[in-house]
Amino acid sequence: MARTDVIPVEKDETIQGLIKKVRDCLSARVIIFSDTRVSFLRNEINLRLLKYYSEEEDKEIILVIKDRTVKRLAKRLGIQVDERLQQEEPGFYQNQLPIQLEELATEALSAGEEEPPPVLPHSSGGRLLIALVFTFFSLVAAAYFLLRPKINIIIHPTSKEHVFSTRGTVGIGFNERETLKGVLPLKLVEKEDELTVSISTTGRKRVGYLAAKGMVIFINSGNNPIIVPKGTVVSTKGGLSFITNKPVVVPKKNTKYEMGVPTGETYGQAEVEVEATEKGTSGNIEKQMISKIEGHLANTLHVVNFKSFTSGEDKFVPVVEEKDILRAEEEAKRQLELRAEEEVRGMVEEGYMLLPELIQTEVGKTRPEQPLGTESSIVSVKLSYKLRTALLNKTHLYKWLEHNLYQTLPAGFLPVSNEISCRGIKVNGNLKQAEISVLAVAKVRGKIDRQKVFRAVAGKPLLQAKEILATFPEIGVVEFSTNNRVERIPNQIFQVRLIIPSEK
Repeated sequence: MARTDVIPVEKDETIQGLIKKVRDCLSARVIIFSDTRVSFLRNEINLRLLKYYSEEEDKEIILVIKDRTVKRLAKRLGIQVDERLQQEEPGFYQNQLPIQLEELATEALSAGEEEPPPVLPHSSGGRLLIALVFTFFSLVAAAYFLLRPKINIIIHPTSKEHVFSTRGTVGIGFNERETLKGVLPLKLVEKEDELTVSISTTGRKRVGYLAAKGMVIFINSGNNPIIVPKGTVVSTKGGLSFITNKPVVVPKKNTKYEMGVPTGETYGQAEVEVEATEKGTSGNIEKQMISKIEGHLANTLHVVNFKSFTSGEDKFVPVVEEKDILRAEEEAKRQLELRAEEEVRGMVEEGYMLLPELIQTEVGKTRPEQPLGTESSIVSVKLSYKLRTALLNKTHLYKWLEHNLYQTLPAGFLPVSNEISCRGIKVNGNLKQAEISVLAVAKVRGKIDRQKVFRAVAGKPLLQAKEILATFPEIGVVEFSTNNRVERIPNQIFQVRLIIPSEK
């Protein structure tokens, strides 16, 4: 039976330490033993790592563990499970004990072609002699195997970034079953909204600022005094209107007599301030231009301004012109172009990625909030729009990239993990169908073929062997370790031990 090593699982053991013990074992058959719960072996990933490295070292592992959860996971992963240690079996060693002397004796006898010992008579002395002879040859064989040349070849696999590119097709309505063929479905998303943009107006117009004021005189030619109320309207022949600021009483006319004979009349007069009904310089008039009274007072009164009005003032104010509205519309469209991608990014759902080349913007109507000619220093325009784009499912993308990764792997290399990074994605087409180009990178590590390595270096001097292994692209660094000052790689594979450190 093949030699068996037993590795007890320590209380503070880790999966890295356990894997190292398995790889350091000299036997091809290893029993991992624990009579308590092993928490780190309850992790399926750790069990897969244990199985992977044991197969890489061509070792058979058997779990003798009481933890039911570990047993269930191990059986599902195809790892052999046993209920107890079979220590009565030949070839059983615990924790890497020395080699079996019986087996070595047999091998030494056959290799040296020693003659069989003579048959002694059946006596106690004869049996003792047989035992002594057997012990002597066993010690000779053990010494031979312990002192024969051995070498450890430590090989560090090459680790590097594998950059690959691939092309496919994306579109709305595609079936995800075609993902591995490079046909990836897209998810349509839409958004309708309104954008408001305000800019300064450039139009200017002149408007009245201060109303013209001045004094007018009402003249009464009647025999009774007349009250002119506040707000009475007077005007020029050209139609400029003014109103009184306060009420005033215009006295009646006065007749002069001399010796009982009327000698003349003096009309009643009253002065009052008026203000132009429209602001601005249009109310500035020359003297004697006001001559009309609005209403019934015109039948008994006359009005006139004996002085010019000069207090009316104008000013310039901003006003909305047609060119201002057009500029605001253009600015709204420009800002929409800048904001479209940012707006769409807010629509991206978890697990999806945006393809900016497929963003579609539909511009709707524009509506100014200040009509043409409005006195305003700004004009605001509202622009309605609709955004349409498509999202790519990351799961579909990386499933496709993983498939292409294995198609493009260099010979002798395997992925370190399933992590793939996208360095660039370009899309050309429309939402219905577009071509997608992806530049991706994954970390890969060389896969060491033990038989291939041994065949390449067997019987070669150490320097030549190192030079030969340096030509293997999957091999990074090679180290030789021996205690016997070996100058040449042995021709027997059992004298050569290949050690491949696990990558962290």
